[in-house]
Amino acid sequence: MLHRGIKFAHAVVLAFSATLSFLFLRSLDEDWALGHSAVVWVTDSDGAASGSQVAGVIAEFAAKNHATIAREVPDLKDPSHRRHLYLAPGGPHSDWLRDGYPAFSRGYHTDVHPVAELGQRDPRGFYYVFGPDAAAASLTRTLDDLGLVASVNQPFSLAQLTTVYADSALYRSFFVVALAVVTMTGASVLLNAKAYGVQRLQGKSFGQILLRDMRQLGAFWAVACAVVSAATLLLLGLYNGLAWIGQFASIALGCTVALSLIALVTHCAMLWLTFQTDVLRALKGELPARAASVSAYLVRIPALLLALSIATAVVLGAQDVLARQESREAYAKIGDATSIRFNGSLASDTALRSLDENVGPWLRQADRDGQIIVAGHRDLRLSAGIPGLTKGDLLVVNETFLTEQPVLDPAGRRIEPTAAAPDQIRLLVPEALAQHTGRLKELTPTWLSPSDPGKIAPAQVKTLPSKDGQRVFTYNPRGKSHAADNPGADDSLVTDPVIIVFPNGAPFLSDKGYTSYASQRSIVFHNPDDVTAGVEKRHLESYVTAMTPVGQDAALELRKVVGDFRLQLFNLAVAVAVLLITGVGVCIVHSRKNAQAIFARHISGWTFTATHRPVLLVEGVLAVLLAAWVPFQVWQQNQDAARYEALGIPAPRPTAEFTGLDLGVTGVLVAVEVAAVLVALVVFHRRIVKEGAAES
Repeated sequence: MLHRGIKFAHAVVLAFSATLSFLFLRSLDEDWALGHSAVVWVTDSDGAASGSQVAGVIAEFAAKNHATIAREVPDLKDPSHRRHLYLAPGGPHSDWLRDGYPAFSRGYHTDVHPVAELGQRDPRGFYYVFGPDAAAASLTRTLDDLGLVASVNQPFSLAQLTTVYADSALYRSFFVVALAVVTMTGASVLLNAKAYGVQRLQGKSFGQILLRDMRQLGAFWAVACAVVSAATLLLLGLYNGLAWIGQFASIALGCTVALSLIALVTHCAMLWLTFQTDVLRALKGELPARAASVSAYLVRIPALLLALSIATAVVLGAQDVLARQESREAYAKIGDATSIRFNGSLASDTALRSLDENVGPWLRQADRDGQIIVAGHRDLRLSAGIPGLTKGDLLVVNETFLTEQPVLDPAGRRIEPTAAAPDQIRLLVPEALAQHTGRLKELTPTWLSPSDPGKIAPAQVKTLPSKDGQRVFTYNPRGKSHAADNPGADDSLVTDPVIIVFPNGAPFLSDKGYTSYASQRSIVFHNPDDVTAGVEKRHLESYVTAMTPVGQDAALELRKVVGDFRLQLFNLAVAVAVLLITGVGVCIVHSRKNAQAIFARHISGWTFTATHRPVLLVEGVLAVLLAAWVPFQVWQQNQDAARYEALGIPAPRPTAEFTGLDLGVTGVLVAVEVAAVLVALVVFHRRIVKEGAAES
């Protein structure tokens, strides 16, 4: 009979493939409109063609080339949940104008409009091409003729998907489950060695036994596949009405094929391994110890390194979740405060200069009028370059920030929101950093006005001490823009930041500085109506494409982080299970091969350590290598930084440190690895002694 562990492994393959396909396709649908053959990205324009002219040309192109072209525009007021497609029909999916876009994700809505409704909107942006592959290149040439700069992109190509998802929890999930499938399949075949020995005694060859296993596996697959497919269709029908079921099935099928091939190759390899012992020894369940142990460690070592990486991600994720939950009360107090988003297709130097020249003055005037809060956030360690400064935060804020967020002096009094002089810049330095005040004052003009620090005289910068232990709200759930460690983690509340306060609307901060902070979501409007009014009055629709309530942005980030954290927990559980199974497998191989020697040594008075010295020695070496892995990576990174320093080039990141978190995660994994092997060895040792004594 086929070992039940093999059946379980293939059931896991089917269930995981369906789950991975769902999560992956949902993510794609929220990032891109599905079903396209290519995306044409327009990044610049010479202004020769108006938005309505471009829309007309696109409509004519679509009808002529039997392709459907759709321009994507984010929703101004709800960009995180809604987008707009302006469709020029002519090919596949033209019926979306009538029936709407069949969304796969229920959390993201797509409105479809005729392309004529684009009106005078700036032509820079993304254009989906639905139809022949050659249509994208042809559309690019057509747009080039209109004075636009366009390029063809393939967001769903393997190269781009790998780049985007290479460090994601989904990517790790696939490899963790692949290791689990290898482990479960290999262990199940080896545990079935006695049954295979009986079949060999009956005269069956390797091919006959393998064919028998495949027939039994095929019968199981027919039932399991039907059950998983029926459950998947039912759930998807309830979730989204079976939208994009073809794409879902193709992704699930690809994942299933890949994991099934891994399982089948492992099955064949382990079955061949059982044939390397003679029939009589096989009937006792013995295995070729060296080959079996090597096979186990070929899985065990990658699983250890992967588990270490995942465990670190889990701990960091847990810290991030707790930090975001702690900051929810602060976001609840700011009401409708809103940040803005710029058109991401403004990629050329000309377009970026135009953004600064048009949007910068608007933001400056809004600052003078008291409409905005500036809360620029940077990593002090990277920005200051002060020896011995291991961490810290730098905030560049306007006076309105101090009105909304109190900062205390060492005596516990609130620092006044308004400076004594209209051209005065205040540098608030925590007491703990008092020894660095001189250096921080020197750097203040560069931090505030990097393009022209000379326009700020040293006398205009006044330093004031701030009380230690203060937590300051930054209005931004996305973390500091230049984070050195754990980038992307929540920094809504920072402790003891260095704060540069400039007068509202003062020329110390350039137009480019305003737009730069706005692009990082570090400029917040008190009233969203001020955004829409300013955009309409100054005709900034080409530049400001969306706005999001800061509290909503924080809630969405929390939901995303919690989802990733749960997936990483699943990955860690599977990785630890692989470690336990491979550790037990090593002990099984060792005990079966050396059962008589173990019993003889036991009755001869050998200690447990001496009896199992080979296994304990290898596991000890493995534990040492695992414990040294993170320190080695830290040392390697610091060597790279030292090479930059020797060349007189600033290092791309500060020197790394081996933290208590690294020590804790590594220590727990080493303990789990060693404990699993020791417990298994003790169990098998006692069983061998008990069985040996009974036979005596």
